[in-house]
Amino acid sequence: MKFYNRKKELDFFEKIKNSKDKKFIVLYGRRRIGKTTLIKKAFKNEYNSFYYFIEVKKEETLLKELSLAFSKSIYMRWYDLFTELFEKYDYVIFDEFQNFYKINPEILYAFQHAWDDTENNIKLIVLGSYVGMIKKIFMEEKMPLFGRSDYFLKIKDFSLKDSLIMLKDFGYDIIESLEIYGMVGGIPKYLWLFKEKKDIKSLIYDIFIDDFSPLREEAKNILISEFGSEHKSYFSILEALAGGMKTTSEIKDISKIPQTSLPKYLNELSDIYEIISREKSLFSKKNKDIRYSIKDKFYNFFFYHIYRNYSLIEFFPEKAIEKIYNEFNTYMGFQFEEICKTFIQENPQLFDFIPENIGKVWGRVPYKKNESYDIDIVAYDENNILFGECKWNNKKVDLSIYDKLKLRSEFVNYGNKNKKFVIFSKSGFAEDLLSLKDKNLFLLTPENF
Repeated sequence: MKFYNRKKELDFFEKIKNSKDKKFIVLYGRRRIGKTTLIKKAFKNEYNSFYYFIEVKKEETLLKELSLAFSKSIYMRWYDLFTELFEKYDYVIFDEFQNFYKINPEILYAFQHAWDDTENNIKLIVLGSYVGMIKKIFMEEKMPLFGRSDYFLKIKDFSLKDSLIMLKDFGYDIIESLEIYGMVGGIPKYLWLFKEKKDIKSLIYDIFIDDFSPLREEAKNILISEFGSEHKSYFSILEALAGGMKTTSEIKDISKIPQTSLPKYLNELSDIYEIISREKSLFSKKNKDIRYSIKDKFYNFFFYHIYRNYSLIEFFPEKAIEKIYNEFNTYMGFQFEEICKTFIQENPQLFDFIPENIGKVWGRVPYKKNESYDIDIVAYDENNILFGECKWNNKKVDLSIYDKLKLRSEFVNYGNKNKKFVIFSKSGFAEDLLSLKDKNLFLLTPENF
């Protein structure tokens, strides 16, 4: 299997390996992001290393099995086991580390004492997939491992650029690649599921709908493990958010969760679990003018297409795929906006400035009481501002769209910045727009990605 991306991370671990000091690194990120693959690649040539995957099982069983993984003796105390491990190996790696806490929180106290008492230059790396629990273990002051890690690193999705390279290697054209990216984002394990090239409709059926499809239950199982007994409330919010941005009021009306309870769930989904984002209209002075959206493309696709159609998928899968496929372009319309934002962030040289901020703008049209407007993308630095429109449909964009974008930009109080415009179109541009000679207008199609 070809190894894609992760150069920065591999370079980081090379520096760690060359350090003469004791180091404790926490590596966290959602499941399937490639943490284990990365670590195995980084340490594959290190002879004196120890890797162990922590499964949830009886504490006595785990203590025995972990003992026998590196010793002929069976340890009776966790402190003694960890101390011996830290003395014996140059590199100790625990995968799914949060499972120690699930089995018995007291194990972490023994772990802390053993680590504090270790004086050699061991490199300790722990991996965790359940973001909320890993943050609790290492970031809450009352926990024994608070403040112990030297690095607390999040492994992110593949970049848009690297994801498209991977999908191109599989044989997909750029439109198909963007559609797949819109479904699963840059999650390496999920991208590999698309290695056998098929049309998009067949891929959706085989990977999400068929009885034996690998991702039909994936999101639900991961999130139930993450959220625990309150998962139904979180699911209601995520279902309400699927597809596009919503206000708190809209989320309340759709999810039926009381207004008093909603902030807790929204804050946790945003700050702890890192599944949703909160966004304020750029340049707005209204502190409460906030909208929420699901930033994880896989969860967005799941709650927009799969979760709400479970019954149809279970009993009438052929009807389900028709319904999902017919609604797919609508879903991609919102995802295309997010993809275009990412493209700007990854390719700032095209626009001759590096954005300090990027987002959306919405509000009331001046002097028109009941008319509102929004601008898909606004990016700016101290001297420049870029206004963007994104169109994912089968119609060429004409001059009227540009005129509308210019008019809406006048509603924004952005100071004296140099104004630029970009229009992204799936299907290209009409001649009246292509014939314009405007150095501050950028016309981009998926072929530019």
